[in-house]
Order: sequence, then C-alpha cells, then structure tokens
Amino acid sequence: MALTFGFWSEQETQVGQSYARRLHELVDEVRLAEKVGFDCASLSEQHVALGGISSSAPEVVYGYLAAVTSRIKLRPAVTLMPQKINHALRTAERLAVTDILSNGRMEFYAGRANTTIAMRAFNVDPGETLAQMEEGIALLKKSMREDIFTFEGKYYQVPPRMLVPKPLQKPHPVIGIAATSERSHSWAGAEGLAVMSNSIYQGWEVQEKLLNSYRRSWKRDELGPLERPRIGIPLFFGIGPTDQKAKEDYAEPLMNYAKISTDAYPRLAKIADDYAYMSESVPAMERAAKDWDYLLNHSATTVCGSPDTVIRQIEKFQALGIDEVLLHLDSVNHEKIMEAIEMVGRYVIPHFNDRNNVVRPTEEILGQIRAMRPQK
Repeated sequence: MALTFGFWSEQETQVGQSYARRLHELVDEVRLAEKVGFDCASLSEQHVALGGISSSAPEVVYGYLAAVTSRIKLRPAVTLMPQKINHALRTAERLAVTDILSNGRMEFYAGRANTTIAMRAFNVDPGETLAQMEEGIALLKKSMREDIFTFEGKYYQVPPRMLVPKPLQKPHPVIGIAATSERSHSWAGAEGLAVMSNSIYQGWEVQEKLLNSYRRSWKRDELGPLERPRIGIPLFFGIGPTDQKAKEDYAEPLMNYAKISTDAYPRLAKIADDYAYMSESVPAMERAAKDWDYLLNHSATTVCGSPDTVIRQIEKFQALGIDEVLLHLDSVNHEKIMEAIEMVGRYVIPHFNDRNNVVRPTEEILGQIRAMRPQK
C-alpha cells in the first residue's frame, strides 16, 4: 500500500521577518507541495503564541487554498475543540463549507489544546478539554450525518436543528484526532476514528505501544467513512544534499523545538489530571533538546539527512504499519522550505509510491533481465 505524504506547517515566522509575508509564503509552499506529489497540506491552530508561530486562523487559509489548489487534501493539525475556542457547531459549519469549496478535499483532525497560553487567553478549564473534545466530535458527526438532529450532552444541548450546508463528502470527511496518550489512542480506535500519533520524544518502544493500543481498540463506525484503522505520524523534518548539510541547516531549529516542548508540557502535567501523563515524557524531551543523536535516531519523532538517509529513516516508521507521514516543514526560512519540498517530491515520494518510475543503475536492470532469460 502506498504511503501518504503530508505537509505540516505552523506558519512559523523567523525573527525580524513579517507575519504577513510569511502567510503568503505558506500559500506558495502548499502549491509547490501539490505540484511535486504531496497528498495533503495540514495547518496547525495556535493562538496568541509567543515568537514566530502564527497559524491563528487556519480555517481562513483553507478557504483560500481551496481556490488556488486542485488536488491536494486540506486538513487541520489540529482544530482545537475546547468549547470556548471552537464551538463544535461552528466547527461543523466551517468544515462543511470548505469541503464544498474544495470539491471534497477536506479532512478533519481534532485536538484538545496543549498550551496554557491559549487556554488562559480563552478562559478554558484544562480539566475539561478532553471531555469537551470527545463530546464536540460526537456533536460534529451527528450534525453532518442526520438531516434534522438534536443533541443532549454535558457541554452541548441542541434542540432539533439542521446543519446548513452539509459537507460534500458523505456521510462526512474523514475524522481523526491527534493523540499522545495510550488512553486517547484507545478511545480513537474504539470510535472508529483516524489517529495522528506521537510519542512525545519517548522513542520507538513507546511509539509502537501506542499504535498497538489503537489497533487493539479499533471498531468500525458503521456510519463513518473509514473502513479500517488509519495511522499517521507527524515527523519533525529536515533534508539536504548530504547528511552533513542537512544537520547544519536543521539540527539547531529541530532541537530548539524540543526545548520549547520541555517548557510547555511540564506545566500542563501539573494543572490537570488529564495532562498528568505528560510528566513521563519530560526526561525524553530534555534529552532530545540537547542530544542530536537521541533526537534523530532514538526519539521516534525526527527525520533528517540526505534523500537516501531520509528514505531509510521513513522506512523504519513504515515498518510500524503506518499509513501516512506528516512532515513538519517549519523553523527555517522560506527558501529552505521550498528546497525541502522539492527534494521530497523528487526523491522521497517516488521511492515509496512510484518505484517503477525511479531511475535505477543500468547494471541492476541488466542483471534482472539476464536472470529472466531462458536458461540453456
């Protein structure tokens, strides 16, 4: 089975550069990604973030991208589901409209928020984000599946109403969640949802355990679009003509990203029981922020090197039985991102999905031809 390749951006803007220009650069990056063979473009949702991360209104960007692309799927990574950030019915309306405008190219992945900066800005109770995400997804599905629907829950009470308009895809676009805990992986599987899985730098053994939890719990949602489990993994990413060049360009920003996580996640672990599991990942995050070998080879989060090295690294994730990889193309300047997209399209995607069109050494082909000749 072919491996799906996604482009994932948080619209990160470098110090001294313009947020406005960065947004237009992002559009150019997605258009190039479509041209060279990426399957989906995925945007983060971040609010009042410090520094360069500026993807505060991805739903607006999807509408624009729907008009300037024609094939690539569009997917949030992720839509934040606390009620005070995104009411589930408004989320359903936006999803339906962009699905229509993109001619059925929307997918939907949800999350519960992972920064105290955003939660406090919107007066979100950290102890309720998980329950609100799960209930919000239930309301979102019901509103799209049923002509006239009603809903009665702890956070949402909706009298008989109709979602107008409904999405183009029937019964609705693919729905999934971002998951880092074993509990969320199991819940996603039991609900018949897709999952975007991450071990928070804790390594291959933890990553495999999480995926196994999802598979064991999987139960087909008879009313949903997925007929089988669907597993994706987001990968922090860098690529260059050589391993050394890739390391020179990407090691520092990739390790800095891990460092940022070591600041945010311990705080989350202390403020609500639903986030307490994150404390287990703190030693791994701290090591990933300082130890390039650990980050690259042992954390099960990062791919970086020459095209040949990147291919070998992604094959390790493919061996886990995943369906897609979401490459985080951020943290460097626009020119470097465009170069990375081009290299992935030229070398990496064809290796996994179009091997019979990849040029091979003449001697290798002749060897196969000779081996197939009738033996005298």
